[in-house]
Amino acid sequence: MKKRFFTNCSPCHDSGVSRQGNARRRAGIREVATAAGVSITTVSDTLNGKGRISEATRQRVREAADALGYRPSVYAQGLRGGRSRLLGLVVTKFGFTPWQFTQFPYYSHIIDAAVSAAVQRSYAMVVLPTGGGLDQLLAVPFDGVFVVDPLRDDEVVARFRRRGVPVIADRANSAPDDHLWVDIDHDRAVTLMCDHLVSQGARNPALVASIGDDGYSHGCIEAYSRWCARNNTRPTAVRVSTNDTEAAGAIRALLTSPCPPDAVFGIEDQHLPLLQSQARAAGLHAPRDIALGCFAEEPAEPDDQMQVTTLTTNPTEFATRAITLLLNEIESQPPRQTGRLIDCALVARTWL
Repeated sequence: MKKRFFTNCSPCHDSGVSRQGNARRRAGIREVATAAGVSITTVSDTLNGKGRISEATRQRVREAADALGYRPSVYAQGLRGGRSRLLGLVVTKFGFTPWQFTQFPYYSHIIDAAVSAAVQRSYAMVVLPTGGGLDQLLAVPFDGVFVVDPLRDDEVVARFRRRGVPVIADRANSAPDDHLWVDIDHDRAVTLMCDHLVSQGARNPALVASIGDDGYSHGCIEAYSRWCARNNTRPTAVRVSTNDTEAAGAIRALLTSPCPPDAVFGIEDQHLPLLQSQARAAGLHAPRDIALGCFAEEPAEPDDQMQVTTLTTNPTEFATRAITLLLNEIESQPPRQTGRLIDCALVARTWL
């Protein structure tokens, strides 16, 4: 509904509509300049602490700005300086398929650390939803973008870079070498987990990964294949759906196959409870019948029947490093660094 403004019945040159309309409109720099009897440049210099202006004039400008309720727009100042001081964070693991990534601990830690790192350097961070079109993302005047779990040939990364927007993604999207990247050390993560499972008596650990063409999943699968080749073990990598019911069925089929593995590890937070529940449903005890592991940011719940070794990929360090590299690039801070591998840590269970 449109607002209606009423005036008194007495005719006058300045109508009540104008007076009340102006009262509702936020004062601009022109009004401050008029009220103080100075130029717009003088107002701008005064409020930004610049220029050779007498203290009496500065005081008059401040009083006029306070009286009119004027506040300079930091956003507008940033745009005039060529920056919005706005960063974007988007997860493109499944392209533009909508999914609630924020419910998983890994992404929650990523977001917390990224926002904290951005705010510490006076930038705002926008966490973008999945499922939106690329044009929506490109319409926002970001100074830089952090693409988490990108596809191996990610269109979002490529389009922003073509527009000259600094982007930090993973190694799969870092060619040529001058592109910014931060990545998990897939070989070290997989080796730590597999070696631990073998040290506890397993001989043929299997890997569970989610479907999708993201660099993380492929990086872990390729690292697992290399580990199997070094250890003369036949690789068994199972790709499961993001739907828990379908994923549970695939894991159950693996555990009850004619030649089941003696160890299984997943590489996503959501795989941990599925491994436990499906091993229990198959009548297996961990670690007596099968060894279980998972790359997860929350430790497994205490369970005497289903012990799970977990591995953290250090999402807090991952995001902090990513934002630091991105902001250094935006602000042209030397020395220039383009990439960084993030180490991982095993939370081992010693099984007797």
